[in-house]
Amino acid sequence: MFKQLSRSPVIPWIGGTLIWAYMSLLSHTLRWKVEGIEHLRARWEGPEGKKGWVAATWHSRILLMPMVQIIFRPKWPKPPHPPTLMVSPSKDGEFTRRAGIWLGLHIIRGSASGRSDKSKRGVSAAREAMEVMNKGGGMVITIDGPRGPAEVVGMGTIKLAQQMGTPIIIYGLSANAKRLNTWDHMLWPRPFARGAVVVLPPIETSKKMDSEELRLRVENALKEATRRADELCGMQPDPKPFAAVRERAKPVASAGEPLEDSASATSPAPDASAAMEHGRS
Repeated sequence: MFKQLSRSPVIPWIGGTLIWAYMSLLSHTLRWKVEGIEHLRARWEGPEGKKGWVAATWHSRILLMPMVQIIFRPKWPKPPHPPTLMVSPSKDGEFTRRAGIWLGLHIIRGSASGRSDKSKRGVSAAREAMEVMNKGGGMVITIDGPRGPAEVVGMGTIKLAQQMGTPIIIYGLSANAKRLNTWDHMLWPRPFARGAVVVLPPIETSKKMDSEELRLRVENALKEATRRADELCGMQPDPKPFAAVRERAKPVASAGEPLEDSASATSPAPDASAAMEHGRS
């Protein structure tokens, strides 16, 4: 009976709704300090004729991500395309998909495994992401998720941004919260705690840039923004070291195939079909 219940579409609906409700509660009750929000608003409104953007944060801060969508979005002009969230096609991804729908986000189902598996829609997901950005829309990404390594920027998102020539917006989030015993030491805030958002000026991208140098620049900037957000809300540095970074896999040679590990994506889009394999929730 339990197995039958777990397969029911009702369970993700209930679970996703509860996640959305908790995110909304946090967004409305945390005592926020906000820095640099004008950088995100400038891209959110999407100047006509300009391509979209990528807003990147760490997976450990995922419960805080909707703050802008919930608090600021109603006050801002309507964007050219709803902000987009990429969600794993797995059963677990149904919970995130439902929460994203409640938040008013556009959802793209794509692989979150990082393995070479065409059934997980790596190719079509990357193409859908490019279509969104061509319309001036933005992608909201946990750039080290959904399975890590923690606080290591994946190359897939970098390659996609370069191919599209879209800026990467550093979205530092924090709250005075408990750290869970998960791979990313996820923050679990309580309502009415102190929270912080730090948005840095967009990092511009282009095909001519060295991808690894850009990846490191994004990673260091996000660590700095997160450190500043931690400081603003009184969150102490994580005392526990993260697990060792796994060895980056070599990309699959054949064109149009998803990469074995999106963190090492090197082929140009749309053949960089796993461009979003690593950086999303």
